[in-house]
Amino acid sequence: MSDTEHRTATRTDDAADAYDDAVRRLPRAEVERSAEASARYRTAVAEHLSPALRDLASNRPVDPDRLRALAATVADDPLHPAFDPDTARSAEDVVLERLHLVRRVWEPFSDWWCGYFSDRDGSTVPLVDLWQLYVPFARWIVREKRERRPDGLFVMAFNGSPGAGKTVLTTALSVVVNKLLDPRTEGRAVARSGDDWYLGRAEREPLRLLGYDAGVPGVSNRALPGTHDLAWLRRNLAEMERSGPDTVIRMGNFDKRADDQPTGPDRYFESHGRVGVLLFDLWFAGARTDVDPADLPDGLRRRVAEHLRGWAPVFDRFDALWAYDWSPYARLLADREAQERLVEQRRGTRGMSREDIRTFMAYMIGRAWDWRTTSPLPAEDRITFRAWRDTNHRVIAVHRGGRAS
Repeated sequence: MSDTEHRTATRTDDAADAYDDAVRRLPRAEVERSAEASARYRTAVAEHLSPALRDLASNRPVDPDRLRALAATVADDPLHPAFDPDTARSAEDVVLERLHLVRRVWEPFSDWWCGYFSDRDGSTVPLVDLWQLYVPFARWIVREKRERRPDGLFVMAFNGSPGAGKTVLTTALSVVVNKLLDPRTEGRAVARSGDDWYLGRAEREPLRLLGYDAGVPGVSNRALPGTHDLAWLRRNLAEMERSGPDTVIRMGNFDKRADDQPTGPDRYFESHGRVGVLLFDLWFAGARTDVDPADLPDGLRRRVAEHLRGWAPVFDRFDALWAYDWSPYARLLADREAQERLVEQRRGTRGMSREDIRTFMAYMIGRAWDWRTTSPLPAEDRITFRAWRDTNHRVIAVHRGGRAS
C-alpha cells in the first residue's frame, strides 16, 4: 500500500468511527417490527393492487372484491397514519380516494419512471410504492400547500445521506404533485437538489487553501457548506416566491460528471410559469446553523460551521422537512456506490471510482464535522417526517417528527 493509499484508508477508518458513534446516539424506531409489517403489507397489497392498477390503466372498473380487500389492508399500512392521521375517515373512503388519484397520475408516473430508469417494458414501475408512498405523500403536500401557502410557495425539504434516495423521491413526487395541483391557480411543483447550486470548479479551487480538499488528486472538493453559490440559490427562492404565469427562472444545473457548472444549452435549469411547490433535497438540509465557529479549532470544521450560518434563511423557509434515517458508515458507502451505478446506467459513464467514493465520503462525512457540535443531521424540532428504508431502498416506516403539524 502506498503512502497516499495508507493515508486515505486511515482517514476513512477515522471518519467511519466518528460517524458511527454519532449515529448510534440517534433516536430509533422499532425498525425491525416496521420492516416485518411493511413486508407483510406489501405482499398483501401487491396481490390485489397490481390487478386493480392494470384495470385502472385500461379504464376498466375495479372489481368490488378487490376494493374490499384493499380496504381491509388500510389498518395494517405502516405508512398511512403519518400522511393521513384523520381516524374518522373510513378505510373504504381512503381506498376510493386513492384509486381515483392513482387513475389521474398512473400514465405520467409510468412514463417518467420508464424514462428515468431506462425501463423499456415498464416491468419495474413500483406499483405498491405509488399506492403506499407517492400518492398519499403527494396528497399531503398539496393539502398542506392549500392550507398554509394558498397564494405562495410551499417548500418541502428532504435531508438524508448521499445515496439515500432523496432525488428519486423528490422527482417522483413532482410528477404526482403536478397532476394534483391546478397549474393556473396554484402553480406547478419543481424538484431540485441543492447540489445544482455548487460553485464551479474554478471558483472552488481557492477553497483548497482553507481546507476544502479531499487530499487525493482528482477527487472533488464539492458537497460541504461553503462550496455552494448560496446567493444564487437564495435569489432563485425569491424568484419562486413572486413567480407568475410569465416568469422564467434560471436555476443551477450542476454536472457531477464534469464536476462543474455546465456551459452552453445546459447552463441552466429553466422553470417557466408560477412555482407553487418546491421539492428541495440537500443532504444537510435543516442542520443546526447556530453553532459558534470559535468553539472549533481552525481548519475545515470551523469553515463549515461558518458557512452553515449562511444557510439559516434557507432552512428557516422550509415549510416541512422529510429526514431519512442515517445508516452505519458501511451502508453509506454502499448507497453512494449504488448511486454511482445508477448514474452510469442512465448516462453511460460514472463520475467516481470505488476508491474515489471512499476518499470523498471520508472528506464530506468525517473530516468536515466534529459530530458533537456540528453535523449534517437536522434537529428534532425541524423534522416533519422521519423515514426508514430497507436494504432495497424501499421506505418501510414513516413517523411524524417533532415539527409535525
